[in-house]
Amino acid sequence: MEASTLYEKFGGLLKEEPLSCLEDNILLENTCVLEAVAPFFGYYNEVPGSVVPRYLYFVLEESCPLEKVLRATLNIRKKHGITFDGAAGSVTIYGQHFPVIRVRDLEQFSQVGVLQRYYQEEGLVFRKKLRKFTNENALINLMKFFYIEPVGEMMYLDRSQPHHGYFTIPGHVVWNEFKELTREVKYDTNLLFFDAALAFIYENKGITEMVRIYKENLTVDKLSEIRKRYLKLLKTNYSAGTGSHF
Repeated sequence: MEASTLYEKFGGLLKEEPLSCLEDNILLENTCVLEAVAPFFGYYNEVPGSVVPRYLYFVLEESCPLEKVLRATLNIRKKHGITFDGAAGSVTIYGQHFPVIRVRDLEQFSQVGVLQRYYQEEGLVFRKKLRKFTNENALINLMKFFYIEPVGEMMYLDRSQPHHGYFTIPGHVVWNEFKELTREVKYDTNLLFFDAALAFIYENKGITEMVRIYKENLTVDKLSEIRKRYLKLLKTNYSAGTGSHF
């Protein structure tokens, strides 16, 4: 049997999800942490009752180099043996832009304040509390590593995160058009119950544009069906170009 090929790629992800200010006495005093109250909203909003993964966003005082966040994350894991995944990014909400560290896979919620302190010790400065808000839509932009395995024609499964799949698209699509495109894809009732985001990876001296699909128990066949619908609509509706690049 031929061994599978696993690629490690660096790139970015753009998604929209409702966030809330986290209010808890375990946080460092006078700091701001946002919580994704409905991560993968396009899926879990349609499939109630599932166990939703927890995503947190530590809001920083100012933007800092990507390298600094990466080094801090690696140092914390090495020094303290704490299990989590951290990525640099930004959140846009109420027309304001905030640099963040996205935290997922933290074993215990009680470790949030401890993890904040570790990041402080690595030289990162947290922003003071924002005005309190609940369940407000935010545009989330992340820079991250992808660990993906090819599974078909320009399709990939994520081997670091379950239920995640990707497929390439022929060009860049702006976010508002992508939201409308996703709604059109879901008009096909056979393709309901998934969440979608835009993604890209750096490779071959250029950028490969992708769509990230989240669906519990995602199969290659289901990913292929969704991909075909996106590509058909892209060719029909977006090749002429409104804000997209094909």
